[in-house]
Amino acid sequence: MIAGVDEAGKGAVLGPLVVAAVASPDWEALAGLGDRDSKVLSPRRRKAICSEIVATLPFAVIEITAEAIDRARGNQTMNAIVAAAHADALCRLARAGHRPVVAYLDACDVLEGRYAADVGRRLGFTCSVVGSHHGDRLLPVVAAASILAKVSRDRVISALGTEHGPIGSGYPSDPVTRRFIVECLKTGDPLPGFVRTSWRTVSDLRRSRFQTTLL
Repeated sequence: MIAGVDEAGKGAVLGPLVVAAVASPDWEALAGLGDRDSKVLSPRRRKAICSEIVATLPFAVIEITAEAIDRARGNQTMNAIVAAAHADALCRLARAGHRPVVAYLDACDVLEGRYAADVGRRLGFTCSVVGSHHGDRLLPVVAAASILAKVSRDRVISALGTEHGPIGSGYPSDPVTRRFIVECLKTGDPLPGFVRTSWRTVSDLRRSRFQTTLL
């Protein structure tokens, strides 16, 4: 049994971090499934492949809320938070009877081996952990996890947009996302729970608004 793990929303300022793990008995079972990076697929194609993945392969999805991320960042790096979530996803697969012999990760550390070792130490079972930069482009099992994570997060962001109005993609570079945060700051009320208040984006926008009010 092999497994792939990837996440969506690590750098987002809005919404959760979503980590997905997908298991497969072998590489052949992945033929035609998730063989491309989720970021280059159209939303429609991503959803179609995601439906195939969840219908045919064991998987686990973990959602870490913005509030949980803010709390954890008080004493952890974001890489450590992601590593813990990657390990948790693999442990969930193992508990469900799909323990991988080898797990492939999209490494978020500049040192692939260091990241793989970090995740491996967090597992409660024997598993060879392999970290790879751009694993979602190179390895079908990681690409499958990437697609599942991306589609799962997109659903959350879509639901938040329906409830709160346009919020964009949730990433700091998105003007719609930045505008949403600015409008929230204007009210003087606490920011919604799905805003990662520990992000520099929020402090920068807060500072910019404060300076503007002084003019």
